[in-house]
Amino acid sequence: MQKGVLSLLLLLAVSVAKAQDTVSVSYSEETATLVKQRFLDRYENVFMTKVPTRHMFKIGLSQYYQAKQFALSDDRTINSTSLQLGYEFKFLPAFSIALSGHIPYYDLQTPFRESFQNTVLDAQLRWFMNMRRRIRRGISANNFSGNYLAIFYNMPSTKDDDPRIGLKLGFQRRFLNFGFMDFAVALQQGTPFFHYGILDNWDLSTQASFGLALGDWKKAKIGPLCDVFLCDEHISHQWKIRLPEITLGRYMIRIRTAFAFEQKIGTSPFSVNFQLNADFSDGFNDIRNSGPYAEFRRYLRARSKEKTASLSIQPRYYFLSKMQRLRGKGGHGFSGPYTGINTAYAYYKGNHRSFRLDFTDIHRETYSLDAGPLLGYQLRIFGHGYFDCNTSYNFKEYLGSTETDFGFRTNITLGLAF
Repeated sequence: MQKGVLSLLLLLAVSVAKAQDTVSVSYSEETATLVKQRFLDRYENVFMTKVPTRHMFKIGLSQYYQAKQFALSDDRTINSTSLQLGYEFKFLPAFSIALSGHIPYYDLQTPFRESFQNTVLDAQLRWFMNMRRRIRRGISANNFSGNYLAIFYNMPSTKDDDPRIGLKLGFQRRFLNFGFMDFAVALQQGTPFFHYGILDNWDLSTQASFGLALGDWKKAKIGPLCDVFLCDEHISHQWKIRLPEITLGRYMIRIRTAFAFEQKIGTSPFSVNFQLNADFSDGFNDIRNSGPYAEFRRYLRARSKEKTASLSIQPRYYFLSKMQRLRGKGGHGFSGPYTGINTAYAYYKGNHRSFRLDFTDIHRETYSLDAGPLLGYQLRIFGHGYFDCNTSYNFKEYLGSTETDFGFRTNITLGLAF
């Protein structure tokens, strides 16, 4: 019995050994097809940093770029905004010449010829400081998207205002295929060739412009715009700080800024925007002549001290939000056209004194309420940028007085959002 069991185990062992000898290992190689992928840099894709450009025509709006300073009592926000027509030419990778005209808009009652007479003609020689190095490193092409230092000469088309020369430090960016934006700080002298001395009559001011750009570039493919305008992010509220207008000089000190908070109502396309505007001015400017000979001299030069503050509350309805959501194109944030109601409470105090004998000094302090329909467009740009433009037609009532008024008011703000 034991011999039979041992024989059976030996037979099984031999069979297993033979089975192991018959196992074959084979190798094969398969060729896989890899899909070529390109990971888009959002900065490069939006600001067209790798798109070569040597010629660029600009049509847009320029802010804080005028031949004349206006009193806050007369000024509307759009009064610091001009129509810009310009051309920029790159004659070397790091240098360009920028020529532009800035035609101010006053109001519907002012003849267009008066705006045309106060057009500012501007010529700049720009040095794009890091452009050569960026081109060598392959992170930029020869174009106009970069930081620059410029020498400029401004010439108003009216003989009553002095030309200006100065230096400017700024940044300019192409925006998508047909846009541009430019923001700069300028150090300038009111009369060229140091007429009053090398240290006299200088001022420091901020300047901004944005709009449409046309040129010699090939139209580039644009990635998902929701990556730029934060369409898909569920934003329930945002704080906004407007880039300030600042003029600091011997004959004019002006500071304008604004802070805003916008709250969405649930997940609906409705929101409420609260905005506080604060303006201060001390210096020489032009005010409307309401006295004798007003038909011959519309504005008078005066020394003014002014301050104003206003709080606006705007219920807004982003009327394309539902359509964008149905199409899977966002609609969850604060980017898009909107309509609503503008309501505002404003305080103004100003003292104006002229050296003309036929001018009576003006001392004015008012409280007013505005209300009217609103139409606007807002964009959130990347994580912390925003652009907001709206126009409203308001009924204005001056508190403590029987005086009332109707009129348009336009608000254009560019700044930071959080």
